Amino acid sequence: MNSDYKIIFVDIDWTILSHKDGRFFDMDSIEALKEVQNRGVKVFLCTSRPFHSVDQIGLFKLFTPDGMIVCNGGLIIYKDEIIHEKVMKKESFEKICEITNKYNLNLEGTEPYHRFLLNDNLDDVNKVYETYPEELPRSEDYHNRHIISVLLFSGEEYDETLKQEFPDDILYFRFHPYGVDVLDQPHEKGDGVDIVLDYFKYKKEEAIAFGDDIADISMFEKVGMGIAMNNGKEEAKASAKMVTDEVWNHGVKNALIKLGLLD
Repeated sequence: MNSDYKIIFVDIDWTILSHKDGRFFDMDSIEALKEVQNRGVKVFLCTSRPFHSVDQIGLFKLFTPDGMIVCNGGLIIYKDEIIHEKVMKKESFEKICEITNKYNLNLEGTEPYHRFLLNDNLDDVNKVYETYPEELPRSEDYHNRHIISVLLFSGEEYDETLKQEFPDDILYFRFHPYGVDVLDQPHEKGDGVDIVLDYFKYKKEEAIAFGDDIADISMFEKVGMGIAMNNGKEEAKASAKMVTDEVWNHGVKNALIKLGLLD
């Protein structure tokens, strides 16, 4: 086994979870990651999904990672302990909720291990959840919450109005025709990778990262070996040191074999 690598960061969607012709996990690659763990290499999931979402899709029934970077770097968990989090200011979140209600829209607030909806208006919520099918959270009171990230459900026609209404320090990133990430502190997957490497005192050259999308580029920049899936976006592939096979062709497993971490 190649002993140069001590930690692997792996994205979920389109990396070990395929959405082609339905949704299914690449079990060959998941078993490969488990074997690498048994050989002493740490494995961290690194995803834009919140913890609750990863739990809902059933990944923990198949695999126990050493740790997780979730919410695009906003929350880091190692062995059930939160080692880093970026918490939204309560006044900012409550102001966002007031404006969202004013326009009869909805949002999803994410706490470290929990998610909730602002109200019972599911029109745009359902449009996002059609793309990312999961059980809908319940609506709950929004006051005095411990918020890591916010998903606003709204059509593009609201963009300019909401940008003007929201506090000046709010970052507004649309990733779906009816879905917007709303933050008061910028963070990327690469920020989370930096924190984890520093936590374990690992060098950049001792780390591998797997991903498929533009959000994974910041992760590739922080490790010695960034690996893009062949089904990924061209920008991600151009930023990676290696391009492996598609998720449905067991790309993660095949790359681990090429790197000498598996026989």
